[in-house]
Amino acid sequence: MRTLIRNVAAATVDDRLGDIPRTDILIEDGVIREIRPDISVADAEVIDGRDKIAIPGMVDTHRHTWQTALRGILADGNIPDYLRGIRLHMAPLYRADDMYAGNYVGALDALNSGITTIVDYCHNILDPDGAHAAVTGLRDAGIRALYAHGLTPITTNTWSQSRGGSAAGSDPAALATRARLATEIRERYFSTDDQLLRFGIAPQELAIAPVADVAAEFRLARELGARITFHANQVMVRQLFQDVEVLHAHGLLAEDLLLVHCTFNTPREWELLRGSGVTVSVCAETEMQMGMGYPAIAETTAHTPGPSLGIDCVSGNGGDMLSHARLVLQASRYRADQPEYAAMRAPQRMAWTTRDALRWATLNGARAAGVDHLVGSLTPGKRADIVLVDMSGISQVGWNREDPTGAVVSQGNAGCIDTVFVDGKVVKRGGALAHVDVRAATDALARSHEYLYAQMGGARSFIPQPPIDIPLYRERA
Repeated sequence: MRTLIRNVAAATVDDRLGDIPRTDILIEDGVIREIRPDISVADAEVIDGRDKIAIPGMVDTHRHTWQTALRGILADGNIPDYLRGIRLHMAPLYRADDMYAGNYVGALDALNSGITTIVDYCHNILDPDGAHAAVTGLRDAGIRALYAHGLTPITTNTWSQSRGGSAAGSDPAALATRARLATEIRERYFSTDDQLLRFGIAPQELAIAPVADVAAEFRLARELGARITFHANQVMVRQLFQDVEVLHAHGLLAEDLLLVHCTFNTPREWELLRGSGVTVSVCAETEMQMGMGYPAIAETTAHTPGPSLGIDCVSGNGGDMLSHARLVLQASRYRADQPEYAAMRAPQRMAWTTRDALRWATLNGARAAGVDHLVGSLTPGKRADIVLVDMSGISQVGWNREDPTGAVVSQGNAGCIDTVFVDGKVVKRGGALAHVDVRAATDALARSHEYLYAQMGGARSFIPQPPIDIPLYRERA
């Protein structure tokens, strides 16, 4: 019932505690009880924290976890490739077994990388079996998660039509079947908030659905007490959709809303977010790879409670959150320095710090997921979602013990994640997942991978030829 982490450096992301070069951390009944040097306690398992840095469990606020069996298939792809290959071609081929394997192993991948909470944007619900399988995969992995139940009708996915952003053709009654399933999932798996899994809704995107349909889905989510997460303003076409403007006009902006990307927000849209409580997930690797714009760290910081980070699609990039945070930090620094470069002056001020980056990956993410009262910082009284980063390796030894945050953000990576606690329970120990049969998990994903590749005719058939027409790009590009 008690665990004592002894002699560890701590990057607490708690403004009162700050960074601590050497301390003990006492965990009791899943709660962080004390953080101070030389704690004396009996009947506790003692974990040696020498050469390690304790950080809060990281939070991934946007992951399409179901895509795990398609790792890297989109490594050189852009948004049209993603829409044709994943959303229109592969998504309808998924069985319940594939949804389970993707969510189960994807969640284990997150835990293995020190991510203890994910927002699972599960927008591939073909049938009830697939929905049940997706939730069960998260539950069996033992991760803290917001399961965002997708409302996109996969077999009539309108990326291949032209109705996005319009009011024509709206039929809110068509939501009834999907609403019944969402309600069933909510009632069966999410009867209380006193559990690792929480319930959310991912409405259809305004780029593919009439406004009235999207508004009806927002209303359903709020009737079910679900947090909402929503792709917004990530599509660059001649006539921007201005998603935030539309949501504002329909009274849909509120504190329960997590927007994703917002790379093409207009200045007015950023102002509309100010004071609304809406949070934003920045998914830099996907955004910069797929032609979705520059990660909006500066704008999100200025106009919202603060940015969080999302891995997004492992079909395109990896799931290493420490490396992702470092990339976002350096990209944001570069952007802030651009006015100096334009004037042929050497930058003299560091606009963003490693403390900013760690906060994006932890406390800000917890707020975006609606669990910052529980996790996101190493604060006595919060639940013990804690990660120990091993800094004794050949690529980390010599790290600055007076600056644990700087050390872990600038020098760490997923390979350094030694120990992971979720709600006080050890799920990774000594660099290996300890709470599941890893071989059985990888075998299950391998079977799913082989099935999906066979169904699409091999990797070279990922994007069918001739390419599926996407009027959004043909008509508005």
